[in-house]
Amino acid sequence: MRSLKGSFGPVGTLGREARMTTEASMAPPRDMTRIAFITAGLAGLWVAAHAAGLLGPLNPATFPILSIITVSSILIGVRCNNVTVRWPWYWIAAGVTLFFFGGVARAGYETLGVISADRNLIPDIITIPGYLICAVGFFGIVRSRQRGRDNEMDALLDASVAALAAMALGWVFVVNPTLLHQSPLSVRVVLAAYPTLSMFLVALTASFAFTGASRGRANKLLLVSMAFVLFGDIVYTLIETHTISLPSDIIDLPYAISFVILIGAVLHPSVESLTTPATAAETAPTLGRLVVVAVALAIPGLITIMRVDAPTPDRIAMGVIVLALTAAAIARLFRAVKAHARSEARLTHQATHDMLTGLPNRAYVHEFLGEALTRAREHQTLVTLLFLDVDRFKLVNDSYGHTHGDAFLLAVARRLRESTRPTDLVARIGGDEFVIVVKELRGETEALDVAERTRKLFSEPFEVRGAEIASSVSIGVSIANGRDPESNAESMIRDADTAMYGAKESGRDAVAIFDVSMRDRVSKRLDLERDLHHALERGELELFYQPIVDMASGRVRGFEALLRWQHPAWGMISPLSFIPVAEETGMIVEIGGWVIDEACRQMAIWQTELPRGEQMTISVNLSARQLRDQSIVGRVQNALGRSGLRREALTLELTESTLMENPANAAELLTGLKDLGVHLAIDDFGTGYSSLAYLRRFPVDIVKIDRAFIIDLENEDSADGSLVAAIVAMADALGVTTVAEGVETETQAERLLALGCTVAQGYLYSRPAPVETVPEITHRLEARARARLRPVRDAFSA
Repeated sequence: MRSLKGSFGPVGTLGREARMTTEASMAPPRDMTRIAFITAGLAGLWVAAHAAGLLGPLNPATFPILSIITVSSILIGVRCNNVTVRWPWYWIAAGVTLFFFGGVARAGYETLGVISADRNLIPDIITIPGYLICAVGFFGIVRSRQRGRDNEMDALLDASVAALAAMALGWVFVVNPTLLHQSPLSVRVVLAAYPTLSMFLVALTASFAFTGASRGRANKLLLVSMAFVLFGDIVYTLIETHTISLPSDIIDLPYAISFVILIGAVLHPSVESLTTPATAAETAPTLGRLVVVAVALAIPGLITIMRVDAPTPDRIAMGVIVLALTAAAIARLFRAVKAHARSEARLTHQATHDMLTGLPNRAYVHEFLGEALTRAREHQTLVTLLFLDVDRFKLVNDSYGHTHGDAFLLAVARRLRESTRPTDLVARIGGDEFVIVVKELRGETEALDVAERTRKLFSEPFEVRGAEIASSVSIGVSIANGRDPESNAESMIRDADTAMYGAKESGRDAVAIFDVSMRDRVSKRLDLERDLHHALERGELELFYQPIVDMASGRVRGFEALLRWQHPAWGMISPLSFIPVAEETGMIVEIGGWVIDEACRQMAIWQTELPRGEQMTISVNLSARQLRDQSIVGRVQNALGRSGLRREALTLELTESTLMENPANAAELLTGLKDLGVHLAIDDFGTGYSSLAYLRRFPVDIVKIDRAFIIDLENEDSADGSLVAAIVAMADALGVTTVAEGVETETQAERLLALGCTVAQGYLYSRPAPVETVPEITHRLEARARARLRPVRDAFSA
């Protein structure tokens, strides 16, 4: 970029071009692609006409106009294309401006081809800083693309290595062969500097032009533009040293083409992406970049072999170049080694630490416990492991969202870290599960003290993003001395986890120390879970039925189906033991579907076989897990269709806690079930969230009063009588039937009738019974009802 032939040329031409670029600056971004092609195309046609000598007297105006349009295009392009980081482009525009003035000075002093001591260096003093200023701009682009990363200096070092290698080649094979005995050292250095600096610009441009295929045309256009600058500088050096001779209209053609391509690059919309931070994959060194650096490092050795007889000044110059190249290569290698070490450390840390809290993870706990157990065995001390589970953490996520949930876990981690000794370990091994490993304790009492202090840390609420969150923690404790061969990291974590579940079962916000009986309970539960998986297919599950009776008449109104498990080895297993397991594992969905099918099928048979069977109903319990299953409506519909049971003969029972787990979802599903024509009942009413508004919210037909309110009805002064009366009155007001559960005595039945409740079930009438005994129980209850009604009929007859 060292020539500017002539002066500015006709003002009219310059005015039209400047006006065109000013209008372009006002164009909306969506039109910038068209403007880029039009502007670069017109400039290219002008350059072609210049090279062909078709412009006549306008030829001298080519480079002034191109320089002004290039600078204007840079200023317009960064604005119209919404470039966020603009300062590098302003430096490039300043460098182009210096090229312009350097060209004016070169034309004025006529220095082209002057290689003697008479050469005026003022044009070179103006032009060479232009390369350095452009280099600052290109480095700014590299820096903005690699924002927040440490490899921007790597790009600069790679560019320096390539440029110094180019300087070595230029010095040996271009400058010295011609000028060794004719020119002073200052002229030779200046001539060698041009291709070196342009090579530096090419290397800098290449460092970001080949990172990311999605960066658009501007990337590649900038690289091609700088390549033409390098080509132009090589041609100029050959002409300056009188190696070749070219027509004056051709000499500056590479620079002109470079300007045209630069205009297209900065006006194209993809220029915006050049200063957008690149991804880690995009900024990683490419194979081509590494090859360039490797070849550049090999060049000094090749030159040294070929130039063993070089004169002293030549060897001194080459020595300086080689030293600079070696320094750049060593710096690059040193940074690469440090980056590799940091990467290894980062990967190791990620493998052994939790991403959210930064605490050690399960893998680290295993390693730490292994060392702690070895030390405990040698020093005859104890290792204590606390397994912490945050109580009701799901409620935090559901109430505040997962972002607050993560912030809450960070607050928990911080509080635990601040409360432990430097020698102890705090780790996160699961969603809301933390572990604390305490070394060198002397006994179980100390371990319990540590666990209690940790539990009390949660007595103070947590401040999380402006919200105050109260929580508690359940802690399981396992202790080991390192001398038991079966005691290791995995067993300690497992035992503490088992003890933690014991703490939860005791009511949460508690501490439990592991003992062998806990392991036995866990083992039995696992066996229970395993066998439950096969209980349905093996035919071990069956339904028992308990009559629901009209207390006034004594007649059977229907039955409640109750699930039982006849285990081949353990006998009859209580539903209280296996239903929670089925809930936790999700097996309740499949088992519950079978219960609905079987109950509907059996009731359809009884409607034709039992006395007044066509008027009877069957009640089936739905669990919380079933209510979350979106297919429950379809399952019920299919069961009714397969059995042929009348829809109004099926009653589905749900507990209050089940409904309140997700009220909005429950209301939607209950509406869907109600639309099928089945009846809906609330089981265990009065023990949960009972209210008039609650009853009105759901399409309920029946309320079943919990047996806890029935027991004390034997005592006429019991307050439960008033509660039952209130429930009955509330239900009557809403048109809802009440059913009393757990009725065991005639006194209770009489009190319920007096309070307005007419339907009941309980041991007074029958215990839950297997299917084959139901007809006998029904006949007995019907006979009893007739016997009660006979005196009444006799009295009316008399």
